[in-house]
Amino acid sequence: MRFIPYFFAFFILILSACDSSRPKNIAGNKKSLIGKWHRFSMANGYSEFDIDSQYVVFYNQKVGRFKLPYKIENDSLKYLTKDYVAKITDYGDSLLLEGNDSTQAVLHRFKEPYVPFKTIPEEKDSLSFASYIADFDKRLISEFEKAGIKISDGIEKREGPAYEELLKKKSANR
Repeated sequence: MRFIPYFFAFFILILSACDSSRPKNIAGNKKSLIGKWHRFSMANGYSEFDIDSQYVVFYNQKVGRFKLPYKIENDSLKYLTKDYVAKITDYGDSLLLEGNDSTQAVLHRFKEPYVPFKTIPEEKDSLSFASYIADFDKRLISEFEKAGIKISDGIEKREGPAYEELLKKKSANR
């Protein structure tokens, strides 16, 4: 008879331990956001993010570099200088952001142990920015190719927002 309560307790512990397939929601834990992230969308192209405990710094060729202070409230990211709040669902190697403006974004953590940039540089005429852009363009081209957009050799040498032309070529091929 004593065995039955122990069996039920053990069974409940096993079931709760096996229920790890659900995504983890962030409950005020900035540590899960901190790091280097990237995303690709047909609407906005390729973007990279460097998130520390106070700022989200992102770069893409459409809008350039932005540095925005943020805070975490419950399970949401809130920019302090913009009217934007996004519910965060943490999947470990990626984050789903569901914005108050009906947008969704999936950020993917860089898999490489060393990302070729320490922080996204602010000075456009610096050597570190030129180095960052060269690496950024390689990663951008790779993401477009993964999306099925073929790239000719001349596009990566242009200085304008090459991803807009890539999107036009993708639309024209359909």
